[in-house]
Amino acid sequence: MDTASLINSEQYPALVIDGSGSSVFAGVLRNDGQWLAHSEQTGAALEMLFPTVESVLKDAELSLGDLRSYIYCEGPGSVLGLRLCAMAIETWSRLYPESARTFAYNTLQLCATLLKKDTSLPDLSLIISDWKKGAWNAVYIAEGDIGQTCVADDPTIAEWQGALYHLPQRKGWQLPPANVETLNYSPERLPEVMQQPGLLRPTSGVELYASGINTFAKWAPDRHRAP
Repeated sequence: MDTASLINSEQYPALVIDGSGSSVFAGVLRNDGQWLAHSEQTGAALEMLFPTVESVLKDAELSLGDLRSYIYCEGPGSVLGLRLCAMAIETWSRLYPESARTFAYNTLQLCATLLKKDTSLPDLSLIISDWKKGAWNAVYIAEGDIGQTCVADDPTIAEWQGALYHLPQRKGWQLPPANVETLNYSPERLPEVMQQPGLLRPTSGVELYASGINTFAKWAPDRHRAP
């Protein structure tokens, strides 16, 4: 199911908020999928979320009551930032029931989709970000197919033979491996790829990603071959 079938013209304008990283991002999308306004502010989500949202709504000449849906980052990322965004959306959608439609995207899935768009990737690629000491949130890309976000441990990372990318987080529990390429997180580029199947998903309320539910499955060529 693509984005066009998920979000129709009646569900715009849509407020996008992302508190997963070291800065707070907010933007308003119009019904052609382009920004009316957007802003990214460095600082703690507790201090920056509401001023950033207020700023983009002012630039878009809209109020919370004009919104018709919310697009949010489910994580992985800053637990406090993600939870503050979740609480804000849950509050606004109750105050303004016309806006009570929610759509989620995943931090690493967005990075993987943009990386695939920008780069001629090798057959095997792995994107990692900090979770806790000895473990990483991870997405692997095999022959252009983007896998689900899961968990990779240090031995898995050490044995990895493909390209390796690292997305820094607000709080790092460990140094990244020496052989990684650092990625910049770019939520402002969401409109470039939001039509890609599977990147956005409708949710019943705000549902945040829970690291550690899935375990890392090593890539096996036979799994990706056509029957």
